[in-house]
Amino acid sequence: MRPWLWKLGGATAVAALVTALSFTRPVELIERPVIDLMVRLTSLAPPPLAPDVPDVTLVAIDPASLRADSEWPWPRDRYAETARKLFAAGARAVAFDIDLSTAREPDGDAALAALIHEHGRVALAALRQRQLVDGVGELEVVSWPAKIFLDAGARPGHVVVPLDSDGVVRSARGVSELAGERVPSLSALMLEFAGVTAPEAMRDKHRIDFRYGHDAIPTLSFSDVREGRFAKGAVEGRVVLIGATAAEFQDLWTTPLGAVRPGMWIQAVEYRTLAAAARGLRTLAPAPPLVLFALSFALALLAQLGDAMRVWRRLTWYLGLDAAIAVGCQLALGRSAFLLSPVLPLLQLASHYVSSLERVRRRLGVRLREREMSLVALHELGESASQSTDGLELGLGLLGRIVDAHAVALLRAAPDGRLAEARVDWMPRGELAAVDPALAAAALASGRLRSIEGQIPARPGVPGRAVYVPLVAGREPVGVLVVESRKQARLGDTELRMVATVASQLALTVRSQRLAEELRATLGASVEAVASAVEARDGYTELHCRRLALFCASLAQRLGLSADEIEAIRLGALLHDVGKIGVRDHVLLKPGRFTPEERSEMERHASIGHRIVQPIVGLSPTTLACVRHHHERWDGRGYPDGLAGEAIPLAARIVSIVDVWDALSSERPYKPAFPQARVRELIRKERGAHFDPALVDLFLEILDAEGDEMLALVEASAEQDA
Repeated sequence: MRPWLWKLGGATAVAALVTALSFTRPVELIERPVIDLMVRLTSLAPPPLAPDVPDVTLVAIDPASLRADSEWPWPRDRYAETARKLFAAGARAVAFDIDLSTAREPDGDAALAALIHEHGRVALAALRQRQLVDGVGELEVVSWPAKIFLDAGARPGHVVVPLDSDGVVRSARGVSELAGERVPSLSALMLEFAGVTAPEAMRDKHRIDFRYGHDAIPTLSFSDVREGRFAKGAVEGRVVLIGATAAEFQDLWTTPLGAVRPGMWIQAVEYRTLAAAARGLRTLAPAPPLVLFALSFALALLAQLGDAMRVWRRLTWYLGLDAAIAVGCQLALGRSAFLLSPVLPLLQLASHYVSSLERVRRRLGVRLREREMSLVALHELGESASQSTDGLELGLGLLGRIVDAHAVALLRAAPDGRLAEARVDWMPRGELAAVDPALAAAALASGRLRSIEGQIPARPGVPGRAVYVPLVAGREPVGVLVVESRKQARLGDTELRMVATVASQLALTVRSQRLAEELRATLGASVEAVASAVEARDGYTELHCRRLALFCASLAQRLGLSADEIEAIRLGALLHDVGKIGVRDHVLLKPGRFTPEERSEMERHASIGHRIVQPIVGLSPTTLACVRHHHERWDGRGYPDGLAGEAIPLAARIVSIVDVWDALSSERPYKPAFPQARVRELIRKERGAHFDPALVDLFLEILDAEGDEMLALVEASAEQDA
């Protein structure tokens, strides 16, 4: 697909997503305070009032009016007297935002009813309120104007104020359902009395255009009007709304303009809103989805245009777009009355800017990443070039991730250059790399890297690529590295260099492991020879070291020790009595009891053996501990260092138990072989004194489970060697 089609498709998808998000509840909650702020800013240039429509004047029952006549509630004749003066001054209509639902003094009610009947253009408030009823609880009650006033010709108009979830008045209803009847709002009735019909669209819930509250609404005090202290021009040709503004009436509401305002003031702003809509002027309304879609689409294209700019110029571009959005949304509110919040467009630009920076970072960091990966790979391979397969697996994993491989395999080569069956695999997707033996052998023989693209050789019909890299350490071929990927793209020069570099390090690791294995084999053979020499000198202890090695290794395995620890303990068991080489024959082979001097000489064999084996390269501290400390006791009365409890190395504690068991079970110059029942009794007796209690229990379990089979295995091995 062409790049410009991708851009158009991406811009369309972004615009559709932003438009859909604008109708979600969380976005609405975020946008409310922003739009309220924008409405307050329109005070700099409020819209003109509707032409040819009488404006509204407020007559407020304010604190001064209450102080002038403290008797409350006032008799209805006072309302009639005040309204009569308003009509006399030329008022077009009078509306009462006051609860006149109950009849009071007959004379006062009759006076107000007479006024209504005389002038006709009088609207009274109908409202819904909550009242606490004994035995029932809180009920919603609809208050209608008293019948006497309705019979006189008064029109009811609802003063229900819808509240948003944050307690702010932003909307109104042209018509509401009260007690099963559809009742127009008090503002709509006032407009009707002024000779103007509210638009049909404003009958449902709609926004109050609080921009019309920026121009001061003429307000007179009730007491001033009653006493005639007002200018005729303040009411002539206008509709007049009488209501309470004093805090005692608790008719105060929060609006987008910030401060709480009395309900009658909100009714007046709603009147101006309906008048403007009736004359075809734009009033506040949410921006059409098409406008928001077009804005988001344009921003997506402009953001893509900024992707080609340098970083700092791009930042300036985005800041300029942000400012244009803020100004444009404010202008849309002032000129077209569209409630278009800048929140989503700004978030759209911010997310695009962050993602573009990430793309720039990736582009600028390609070379740095390649170098970094090369250094990290070489460092980790160098760190892991130990005598184990783990280093190879780590190296294969690093290489596989660098070149995005499907699987990697390392095939070892025998010293004669032929490929062996042993291989190490890295397979993150759980599938072994398919290896073509002929290609692997050819790569090893030629010493050159071979890369096959288009199809994996060992997988007919499977697209991808495979790279065969010979591993050569010095001039010695040690194996072949096979890198398999399902991607058909060729490896770049950087990736090929990386493969070759890692392959050379892997070759050194393989050769080091081969040398280590040969050294371990040589060391093992040497230890076996030394153990055999010790057994041959002490005829009574023939096969003693081999039995110890087998049983000690089994006990260490049951303890869950690692393979390296098990091997070190096995070698320690083979060498534990090597110090007897330094004991004179007449002492070593004496059939009777030792003298104190002879016993002291015999006990020195542990430290002598430690001095003999300590210089041997490759023996671990665990092996050396077996040789030196296998005659220490759990209670601290052993030799040569008098260690006690867990201060004795675990390996030496293992050898100690098996050594005593085998000595008791074997014929010695100074005693016959004891029966196994007696041997076990003696071992248990020394539990917690001579031996580690937990090891005693475990060793006896091993004897019960597989002791006979292990002894038979040692005998068979000795016969085979013979």
